[in-house]
Amino acid sequence: MRHRNLSPKALAAPVGMALVLASGFPLASEGTEEHGDTPREAFLYVVAIDAGDGNNPDMLAIVGADPDRADEYGEIVRMESLTHVGDNVHHWDYSLDQERLLIPGLFSDRIYVFDISEDPLAPQLVREEEGLRPDSGYVAPHTVSPLPGGVALVSMLGADTPSTGPGGLVLIDGETGAFVRHFGPGPERAADETGPEFMYDIAYNADLNRLVTTTWGFPGDVLENPYGPSGDTVSVWDLEKEEVIQVVHLGEQSGATEADWFHASDARYGYTIGTSGNAWLWEDEDGNGLLDFHRVLSDLALPCDMTLSPDDRYLYIANWFGDQVQQYEISDPYQPELVGEASVPHPCMMRLSPDGERLYVTNSVLSTLDDDPEFGPRNDAYGIYLLEVDAEQGGLSHVTEDGSAWADFSSVQKENGVGPAGPHMILFDPGVLIEAGHH
Repeated sequence: MRHRNLSPKALAAPVGMALVLASGFPLASEGTEEHGDTPREAFLYVVAIDAGDGNNPDMLAIVGADPDRADEYGEIVRMESLTHVGDNVHHWDYSLDQERLLIPGLFSDRIYVFDISEDPLAPQLVREEEGLRPDSGYVAPHTVSPLPGGVALVSMLGADTPSTGPGGLVLIDGETGAFVRHFGPGPERAADETGPEFMYDIAYNADLNRLVTTTWGFPGDVLENPYGPSGDTVSVWDLEKEEVIQVVHLGEQSGATEADWFHASDARYGYTIGTSGNAWLWEDEDGNGLLDFHRVLSDLALPCDMTLSPDDRYLYIANWFGDQVQQYEISDPYQPELVGEASVPHPCMMRLSPDGERLYVTNSVLSTLDDDPEFGPRNDAYGIYLLEVDAEQGGLSHVTEDGSAWADFSSVQKENGVGPAGPHMILFDPGVLIEAGHH
């Protein structure tokens, strides 16, 4: 979570309450005595691409995560096909009230809206929004972060231009997915409008009135040659003014991607990783409102994702080329210390449980990357890998005895038959309450 302002739902309901559907299936479990009000996820929402012959739409899956329901634990309990082929669902999120799922197609510029207010286990597709590209002038919606006021902030990798640049930010309606307005400058910018050249991830911190956005590269470049990132900058924004106040150069083709602030409300630190194999710490220790960046890790094996533990004690990095998930102790944020490691085939996105004890890892990136012949056969074991975390001493271990997938996606029921699906990004059930800026 990128910042701490609670949603209206969080203010109205105790965090540890158990919500029960009409079907009797609970949402997040009540907190245990050991963990107080920390809820335990009861099921997962997962977006997955068609990993077969490309003739099927992408999918939204529901996976059981309550160990007390043995017949559903680690099993796909529902699979919803989208309505078009070739969306490449990637990053997505809730609306802030957690009554809808907002799922963009990275390749199609389409926004799917599912309503889950009546029954979270039976998402209902209520809208397919097609206007984002023509109305905003931007293309390739990536990160979605819900905000107060019934909107969501969306990073757009590029623009509807010959170069497919520049990238930028937009606000969409949290109910319909429709374009509301540009956040900051649009793609057709005046000479005096300072905006990001490249765009990828969003790291949002309202307590400090700061937003960090990252790079990767223009869609026309990176979707054709994702191993040669063209971006080398990170942008720092004044949130209230919606203005870029710093453009930080991290090094040629640094390709900064995922980014996150520390959770503590008074923390002035965060991390970003890059496809170049580096990780950087940013900090504002002197409180002057500007961020200083320091490279703290190198020789990572094309890291795909990073996340921080709720107590800001550990940093987790998924090394896609290295087939490893790593756990770093960061009591000294300038010197991360490797304390845990687990093998996962081609690990990509991660989701850490609210109590910091379970790390869910997927292993699909994009349809253009998962089976790239340049790097040999890839991802023949699609699934979600569940790692138990030793939060006291550090350490990662598989819940399965042989290290295989906890939830198998190698053969699933799709719209036009049975075959592999590539799981990418996970969200916990709506009983695990989110905050504004969460993604």
